[in-house]
Amino acid sequence: MVFPTLFLLGFQESFMCRTYLLCAFSLAALLIVQPSISNWPVGEAFFTPQPQPLQLGPDGWDCVLCTAITGIVSQLSQMHRIPARDALALFCGFFRSVESALCRTASLILIEGALKLIDEGRSADKVCQAISYCVKEECHIFPPDNNKSVTLHEMRKAYNLENIRPLGACKLVPGLCQLWRSGSERDKDGDGFSTYPTRRGTDWKGRDCDDNDPNVYPGKNSTDATRDENCNGIYGVDPATGKTYEELWCANSSPMGVIGVGDSATAHFTVPVAYVSVFDISSEALASFVPMIDNELDWPMLSSLTGFRSTSGYFPNFEGPMVSVYGKLLERNRCNHRDYQNIGHNGAASGNLLDFLKQVVRNRNESVKPAYVFFSMIGNDVCIPPPNFFTPEHYYQSVSDAVKEADNFLPRGSYVIIVPIADARLVIESVVDRIHPIGKLNNDVTYGNLYDYLNCLKASPCWGWLNSNPAVRNEAWRNASAMNAMIPRIVNESANLKNIKVFALTDPVSWALENFDGPLWRLVDPVDGFHPSQIATALIGERIFAQLQSLGILTPENPFNADIQRRFGDQGGY
Repeated sequence: MVFPTLFLLGFQESFMCRTYLLCAFSLAALLIVQPSISNWPVGEAFFTPQPQPLQLGPDGWDCVLCTAITGIVSQLSQMHRIPARDALALFCGFFRSVESALCRTASLILIEGALKLIDEGRSADKVCQAISYCVKEECHIFPPDNNKSVTLHEMRKAYNLENIRPLGACKLVPGLCQLWRSGSERDKDGDGFSTYPTRRGTDWKGRDCDDNDPNVYPGKNSTDATRDENCNGIYGVDPATGKTYEELWCANSSPMGVIGVGDSATAHFTVPVAYVSVFDISSEALASFVPMIDNELDWPMLSSLTGFRSTSGYFPNFEGPMVSVYGKLLERNRCNHRDYQNIGHNGAASGNLLDFLKQVVRNRNESVKPAYVFFSMIGNDVCIPPPNFFTPEHYYQSVSDAVKEADNFLPRGSYVIIVPIADARLVIESVVDRIHPIGKLNNDVTYGNLYDYLNCLKASPCWGWLNSNPAVRNEAWRNASAMNAMIPRIVNESANLKNIKVFALTDPVSWALENFDGPLWRLVDPVDGFHPSQIATALIGERIFAQLQSLGILTPENPFNADIQRRFGDQGGY
């Protein structure tokens, strides 16, 4: 179900979504939940450390893609009492001009033959089965059609759909499904930092203040007499003392960077509700479509570890507070400005830690500041169904090897902090019987329906947690608890490491659930029914920072913060 786009039209663009016509419709790959990046057909976690293309096909994500878009068009038709063709035009009209034109062109290829079926009241599931994007009739997210007298074969014959052949997204455009990126794609000097926000740029790592010089980057341990080599906005010489401002105000302040190495929660995976709800869809909400795709459906600039933006800049898709470990450390010491790195990847598990450490830019041989490095794989190790569950021994070996590797290259004085696997049972229990946004118009789709649908298709990002069966979720937690029990052993065995100290946190997700003064479903991402919402993400950031303080590893407040702000203002911003 992928359509070559401006490439076929003879245009070339620098970013992915304007190179392929699927861009306007690739939102359906995110319409329900994040896709699995996996060799195994069910679950976010995977066995090989290298990023793998999405496994799309009939009864996989091609089916989800078709059903989601058809469902939205069908609901717009019902809501506004207009034909499906007009509803499709309305849907495409919510996008900006270029994306809107692509959407309309893609529509002609994708569901032109299905519009009459929508007008006749066929369910989105049945429509996509009729046009061969879905083949398992027993898998459906919407209630079955009332009209069961006509078979699929008869329906295809009646509407001349017999010769339709679905086009696999990743088969036609393999690069489109390569959601993982190992580093910024716009890094001129190759130092790992960029001036461009998305595609692993400044939304993910501190802004490079000279992208033509590989010796200038955030986190460098420099004195900055004539220029800002560590990009924290502090440079120059104090005429009264003859010392640089870095020497006067930063050198003895124990500056520290923040580095998150983790999964989709680390990266703050979120699909805005406007992409699945006909009540919330708007041009304003969909204006972020291209940067959202370029950022892999993640929002690291609002995350619990490395967030630095206000949610007000992302309205109406985000509301609520932004609290992060980096933001709190910056308040304590303005010398930490821009010193953050988010190495979070959707679908990652403990087995990926060693590989992801290669993306961390913090080699002590290059004179860099120490950092708090968070190993934050909080869910995916228990996503795969038995008998292929990862074992506690696998978890122990993966994390232990990563700790040793971190000691090999991190600067002395750094901390590695292990975040345990979260107990997601309360999270799922709080939403499993609630109406999902895609079913809000007719109150006909619950989160439990969504979980069952994805599991039926073998397309679930996390079978262990995203499951309507509480026995399955209890088994996932049993396995997670056994893995978490390995963490004290890992910490104890790290006592003799030369350059880093290793600590473990208690589960910040459980703390957020226990301390939130409101209904628990508000802490859950409303679209995927699994990831932390923005409110929960802020609570997690607050809790992690508090635990750093309790552990006695929080650096002191810088008494020169006011001097820095008077002299350098916002220090160049972000």
